[in-house]
Amino acid sequence: MPKFNLSLCLVPVLALLATGCAANGLQQADTLSDYRNLQSGERRLLQVREWVDPQALQAVDAIYIPQAGIVPGVVENSGVDPARFNRIVGKLNQTMCRRLARGGFEITADPALASHQLRMNITGFETTNLVSAGASRVIGFAIPGPISPRIPFGIGALAVEGEMLDSSNAQIAALTWSSRNHLVSSGGFSEIGDGYRLAQVFADSFGDLIVEARDSVEGAREETARGVCTDMFDAATGEGAGDIAQLPGETAANP
Repeated sequence: MPKFNLSLCLVPVLALLATGCAANGLQQADTLSDYRNLQSGERRLLQVREWVDPQALQAVDAIYIPQAGIVPGVVENSGVDPARFNRIVGKLNQTMCRRLARGGFEITADPALASHQLRMNITGFETTNLVSAGASRVIGFAIPGPISPRIPFGIGALAVEGEMLDSSNAQIAALTWSSRNHLVSSGGFSEIGDGYRLAQVFADSFGDLIVEARDSVEGAREETARGVCTDMFDAATGEGAGDIAQLPGETAANP
């Protein structure tokens, strides 16, 4: 009896990955105060539109990050329970806080103590198809390696816009971003699995832009109090457990 070669059966699927990694189909929304300075760039292998004023970052003493907004219709059109979707909101805020805290910025929970605000809005979202995510995990087992390929159907997507504003509401940094989760992870076991992980990619990318610009002008470094970032996740979800109540594959971290 001839041997069954699973890798040969996967060739057509892998060929589709090349076409599936194109446009993610999400449209950006006008949530920023200013788009005139945005320029095309690349962050973590993704095409973005970004802008930052390194000199203005020298005036940052402490940053307040209000809970990320959601463009009307995003949650309703997805069919996801709003309380569950808030896990994406919480992870977006928490990861943004942690990235800036690691980069030497002080994040405060009190807007009265902040010299600047960093605002974010989720402008688009598509759920993870659990059937295709499961098939992708099978491919991952069959083709071992550092990257887990995804079947280019039912892959979740996320679009976010963010900006940092000074005390006069002048924009000093901004990023518009959208992505479909082709290679970030397997998609997990949840309809929000891709969106949850993509929220972290956006936050890290925006944080990279801000931290690198501040470092380019040798701006001062500050510290963030322990627990501030975890509280952001708790505030968005109402879980009061930080990263304890995680999606499969998530790991806890501080602050």
